[in-house]
Amino acid sequence: MLPWLLTTLMARAQTPPAINGLKGDYYEGINFEKYVLTRRDATIDFNWGHEPPAPGLPAEDFSVRWTGWLVPPTSGEYTFHVTVDDGIRLWLNDKLLLDEWRGQPVSSYTATVTLRAGEPYRLRVDYCQYRLDTRVFVNWALPSTVPSSWRNLWGMTTDKPKPVPISSAYLSLNNPKLVAKRETPSPPAPAPKPLTVNKPQPVPQPPSRKPAAVAPVPQTPRPIAKATPAAAPLPVAKPLPSPPPVLADSGRTASARLATLAVGEAMTLPDLYFAQGQARLLPESRLALDGLAATLHAQPTLRFEVQGHTDNVGNAELNRQLSQQRADAVCLYLTAHGVATGQLRPVGYGGTQPVADNADPAQRPRNRRVVLRRL
Repeated sequence: MLPWLLTTLMARAQTPPAINGLKGDYYEGINFEKYVLTRRDATIDFNWGHEPPAPGLPAEDFSVRWTGWLVPPTSGEYTFHVTVDDGIRLWLNDKLLLDEWRGQPVSSYTATVTLRAGEPYRLRVDYCQYRLDTRVFVNWALPSTVPSSWRNLWGMTTDKPKPVPISSAYLSLNNPKLVAKRETPSPPAPAPKPLTVNKPQPVPQPPSRKPAAVAPVPQTPRPIAKATPAAAPLPVAKPLPSPPPVLADSGRTASARLATLAVGEAMTLPDLYFAQGQARLLPESRLALDGLAATLHAQPTLRFEVQGHTDNVGNAELNRQLSQQRADAVCLYLTAHGVATGQLRPVGYGGTQPVADNADPAQRPRNRRVVLRRL
């Protein structure tokens, strides 16, 4: 027990704690046109006035995307209070709670949801700044701790909780449950017991006897078998013809098909390549994505759900996160090349929608794909 305890304490001492706060990606342009920088923000509580929010950014005409995990301290009904100038969108577990994406004076909005204590929720907030004042506050009102009864007319006379900034203690860059799972070492397996080898006991041998003389048996000559003619050699099978190569312009062909898709129909994007286990697009993907961006820019009425899919190997939640990040990467590339943000909606499905047998290693790569479904 003592060695395992020492191993656990050493592992926890060497593993850094989960980083609180949110990841903020900052862009020039009101629709994430040009990426500038990424930093950690403790919470969303900013009033930049007429100053740039960060070095390298203008004081106007910029956008920010905050992502991370929200862990409520108690169970109950929470009310998000948002004050913004200009546009804002807020998602919780991929559910859109607020959508006020436009230029506007200082405005306030609320959204109410029921949350469970200690349960991590995916949080995403998009913000855009047009002109003049620059401010965005995302606060919340915690559930009331006063029980409803006849004494307070079943809660009607009870003072409602006031909105407060969301503390960084309840925000995390990564899923706290997965971080805790990776940080907890497994106890070592018990050492095998040494085997006890029993020495073999000598077996008593019977007294030896001389073999009796045996009369020779006369041998009868056997007939000589006739030689069988050798069988004819089997014909050699001709190799099957190899499949035709993929055309280099398959990405452009796919782009031309976008306008012909009916609402609800989907198409897998060809020639998309990511770094293994990552959401980083490889340079080979640019040709297909450039053609796709040109098509969408020329037809601004087209709207698509950009779906990320993986196989089912490994942790299901990590696969879902990777598929979401790859869908986001495709959308960011397209919006950086002239496609309006409103034309795209990135969604990660992980390994929940396979198109091939994951048990077959030869078919499994078909499940790792990016799909466009027309909206």
